[in-house]
Amino acid sequence: MSKERFEVGVDVGQSEVWASLGSGKPRKFSHDQAGVKQLYRWAKEKSGELLLHFCMEATGVYSQSLAVRLLGCSRCEVSIINPAQIAAYAKAQMRRSKTDQIDAQVIWAYAESQQPRCWQPERQAIQELAALVAQADALKKTQRSWKNRQHAHQYRPALPRIVQQTSAKVERMLEQELEKVQKEIYRLCETDAELERDVDLLCTIPGIAKLTATRLLAYGKSALTERSPKELTAHAGLAPRHRQSGTSLKGRSRLCKQGDARIRFMLYMPTIAALSCNPIIRHHYQRHLANHKPKMVALMACMKKLLLMAQAILISRQPFNPNLIPLT
Repeated sequence: MSKERFEVGVDVGQSEVWASLGSGKPRKFSHDQAGVKQLYRWAKEKSGELLLHFCMEATGVYSQSLAVRLLGCSRCEVSIINPAQIAAYAKAQMRRSKTDQIDAQVIWAYAESQQPRCWQPERQAIQELAALVAQADALKKTQRSWKNRQHAHQYRPALPRIVQQTSAKVERMLEQELEKVQKEIYRLCETDAELERDVDLLCTIPGIAKLTATRLLAYGKSALTERSPKELTAHAGLAPRHRQSGTSLKGRSRLCKQGDARIRFMLYMPTIAALSCNPIIRHHYQRHLANHKPKMVALMACMKKLLLMAQAILISRQPFNPNLIPLT
C-alpha cells in the first residue's frame, strides 16, 4: 500500500459499481447516492487515517457522476483513466478473463503501481460550453443526414408528397434549433469573463474565428493550458506513430489518431485557411514540402502547429504577434 494514500479500484457501471481494495473480494454497490455513501464508508473503515484515492476508468457520464459525488466526501481524491491504459495493463498482467470484479482488481493494481494524476471537474462555464457545443455538433450531423435524404428524394420516382413535407419541416426545425444553440454558445462566452478573454485571444490567430475558438475551448478544456505540448498533441491524436525495429521492421510513420477526433476534425478547415493568411503556418507548410514531405503530412504538421500556437497564446494571455511571442 502507498504510505500517502489508500488506493481503491472502482469498475463503474450504469446501475452498479464494483470496488476492490487489493486484498479480499471486490464488493458491489448501487450506483446512486446511497450506494456512493456506502462505498465511501466501507473504504474509510479500511483506510483508517489515510487519504482515500478512488481510481476508475473513463466511462462518460457514469464515471464523472461517481467522481463528483466522491469528491464531495472528505479526504478523497479521484483519478479517471483512459480505458485503453487499463486494458493494456490487464494484458501485461496476463489476465485471461474479464468480469466486473476482475476489472476492479486490475484498476486497483494499476493505481497502486502507476500512481495516476488526480482528476478535478472543469469549472461550470466550461462544462456548459462543452454541453452546448456537443448539442450543436449533434444537430449539425443530423442536419447533414436529412439534407442527404432530401437530395436522394429528388431521384425517387412516385415519392409521396407527405415525405417531402415532413422532410422540409424537419430541416427547418433543425435549422432553428441549431441557431438557438449557437446563440446560447455566444451568449455564454460573452457573459463569462474568462471565456470571453480566451475566445478573443484565440480569434487573434489568423485562421481561427469565433466558431473554431469556442469548439477548441469546449473540446480541449483544461488540457489546453495544464498539459505539456507533447501531452496535448497526444490528446488530440496528432502525435506520430513510428514502426521501426532493428533491420527487419522499417514501416512508414503514420499519424497515431489515438486521441480526441473532434479536435482533429475541428482544426482541419482553420488550418486550410491559415495556409493563406497565417505567416507562421504558411512557412511551416512550405518547409515540409521543401523537405519532400507529402502534402497531407505537411498539413497534419500544420494542424499540430496551430494547436500548440493556441496553447501558447492561452498560457501567455497575449494576442498573436509572431514578431514578439515565441509560439510553440
